[in-house]
Amino acid sequence: MLLIFLSGVLWGTIGIFEKTFAAFGAEGSISIFLRMSFAFLITFGFSLVRSREKFFHVSRRVFLACVLLGIISNGVFNIFYSNSIRLNGMAIAAVLMYTAPVFTSIASKILFGEKFSRVKILALAINILGCILTVTGGNILNPEVSLIGICCGIGSGFCYGMAPIFAKLSGDDSDPLIVSAYSFIFAAIFLAVFVPPGFGIFEAKFLGLGFLYGLIPTALTYVVYYAGIGKLSSSDMSKVPVVASIEPVTAVLIGSVIYSEQIGFVNLVGMILVISGIILSMRK
Repeated sequence: MLLIFLSGVLWGTIGIFEKTFAAFGAEGSISIFLRMSFAFLITFGFSLVRSREKFFHVSRRVFLACVLLGIISNGVFNIFYSNSIRLNGMAIAAVLMYTAPVFTSIASKILFGEKFSRVKILALAINILGCILTVTGGNILNPEVSLIGICCGIGSGFCYGMAPIFAKLSGDDSDPLIVSAYSFIFAAIFLAVFVPPGFGIFEAKFLGLGFLYGLIPTALTYVVYYAGIGKLSSSDMSKVPVVASIEPVTAVLIGSVIYSEQIGFVNLVGMILVISGIILSMRK
C-alpha cells in the first residue's frame, strides 16, 4: 500500500509536464508519445541489464496483460487525461480521473467476485455528485467548464480504473520492470498514430522535457505501482485507486500554488465528496 501511495504522489506531478509542453506549443499527443517512448527506453535498458533472457521470454498471459495496459491504461488514458488537464485544469482533471474506483469495483466483481454491496452503490452516487460539484462549482450552466473536458476526465477514470485489473491478470509472479517496459512500448506504438506529421519532436527542449516526463511520473512510478499491486490479493483491487488518491491532492496543491488555479468553496465540497465516495467504496 505504501508503494501505491508513493506512485500516487509522483503521478500528481503530471500536470507540471503537460503545462510545460503546452507552453512550448506541443499538443497532448506529442507529450504523451514522448512520455511513453522515453519510459520504454528507460525500463527496457534496466530490464536488459538485469535479465536479458527473462525479458525476451514472457508468458502469453503477461504479454496480453501488457498489451491491455499499454493501449488502454497508458495510451487511451493519457489521451483522455492530458486533454482533460488542458481543457479544465489540473485539479478538476485529477478528481474526475478518480471516478476510477467505480470502474475498478465493477471489473473486480465480474472477474474476481469482489463484493459489490449497497455501500459501494452509495459510494458511486456520492462520487457522481462530487464530480458534478467539482466541475461546475454549483453552476451547471457554467460556460467556463468544457463538456469535452468532462468526458475526457471520466474516460481517463475508466482507463485508470482498469490498470490494476490488467496488472493483476499478468500474475503475482510477473516482474514489474518487464511489465512496465512492454506496456510502454505498446502505448508508444499506439500513440505514434496521433503525433502530427512534420512536428519537430526531436528539438532539444522536447527531448529533455520528454525524458524527465518519461522518468519521474512514468517509468519510476509505474514500476513502483505494479510492484505494489503484485503484493495484493485479487479481492483488494478496488482499494488500489483509493490509496493512490493522494494524486488529486498533490495535483490540487500544485495547481493552486504554482499555477494559481482558483478553487472555490463548492469545488472543495465536491472534491471532499469524491474522496469520501472513494473511501466508502473500500468498505466490504
